[in-house]
Amino acid sequence: MSAPQTAAADLEFIRGVIQRTDQQVDPHAFHYVHWGAIVLFWYPLATYFEHQGNQTAYAWLGLGALALGVLLSTVREIVLARGPRLHGENTFVGRQMTQITILCVAAGVVLSALGPPTGFLAGRDVPTLWGLVYATMACMLGVVYRRSFLYAGLFIFAGAIGAILWPQWNGYILGPCMGLGMIVPGLQAEARVKRLRAEAP
Repeated sequence: MSAPQTAAADLEFIRGVIQRTDQQVDPHAFHYVHWGAIVLFWYPLATYFEHQGNQTAYAWLGLGALALGVLLSTVREIVLARGPRLHGENTFVGRQMTQITILCVAAGVVLSALGPPTGFLAGRDVPTLWGLVYATMACMLGVVYRRSFLYAGLFIFAGAIGAILWPQWNGYILGPCMGLGMIVPGLQAEARVKRLRAEAP
């Protein structure tokens, strides 16, 4: 093999290594799956209890949903801390996704806490705020990771617009949009991680 052929083969090998490294991303998408599943049921039920005037059930439902979500996220991260699911993982993209999620959720928490007391938004509009937070988060995840999250973000945004137009039904609209908008790309990401693990030498 001539020197140019050898150099070309070496470059092709390096490209292959870089491409495989870029693909080795574990976004810990189970967070998006279980939070999506929680919101899928939480928001419609919350709207139902609100319409029934059952504030006790409304409050307990919210506390239970939040506690369950935090518990699942914490336990699964503790399990993952024992070792990475993907060897040779590209942690750069994973860290970007984590930072996007943390920043979006933190902004949602601050706005949820300050909005109703300051009169910026009514208490019943807080779910719509979270719809916009989820839409922003999903779109940003789609930019750095996979387009499926971008499309999901647009779907969630459409749901948030519907919730703005029909605020009395916001939970019924946002639950399916936010839930499916997180569950579908999250499951796709988890399936991808599973496939990469199976293909690993």
